[in-house]
Formats: sequence, structure tokens, C-alpha cells
Amino acid sequence: MATREEMQAQMEATLAAGGEKVEELKAQMAKAGDAASAESAEALADAERLLEKSKAKFAELADASDEQFDQMMASSKETWDELASQMEGGWAAVSDKVKSFFA
Repeated sequence: MATREEMQAQMEATLAAGGEKVEELKAQMAKAGDAASAESAEALADAERLLEKSKAKFAELADASDEQFDQMMASSKETWDELASQMEGGWAAVSDKVKSFFA
């Protein structure tokens, strides 16, 4: 089983990658300007909300004592795995929508 530090590092890396993807999408949307579709803007907003939700969950875990962390991870591992999966699926969906717009 991974240590707390390893789990936190993995979560931080996932959040950082998500933040980079959001910034890339924002840049593409800015470049498109008024030509960007409402669907693309909505997909970007969804990605931003998902990223913020994930950051909030991570902050709770990072601020917890070791005992609380273990309890939270045990009870929220499924939730975190689901969030991570949603993030990956969400990025793919958002990316596909934005890519189709720019294609």
C-alpha cells in the first residue's frame, strides 16, 4: 500500500495535470473568441467545476491528521477514484468537443 506522501503526490500530480489541461482549453477558447461554440464553453465550465471539486477534496485530505487521513481515504477512496475517473473522462469529452470545434 502506498504511503500518505505517495498518495498525496499522486493526487497533486493528477490535479496539476488537470489544471494544465484546463489552461490549454482556456487558451484555445480565447483564441477562438466569439467563434467558440456555447457547447465548448459549457464543456470548459464543467471541467473547471470538476477540477475545483477535486481540489477541495484534496485539501480536506491534505489538512487531515494521519489518523483522519487514513479514515478519510478508507471512506473516500472510492469517491476519489470516481473523481479521478470522471476527470479523465471529462477531459477526454471536453477535449473532443473543443477539438471538433477547431478541426
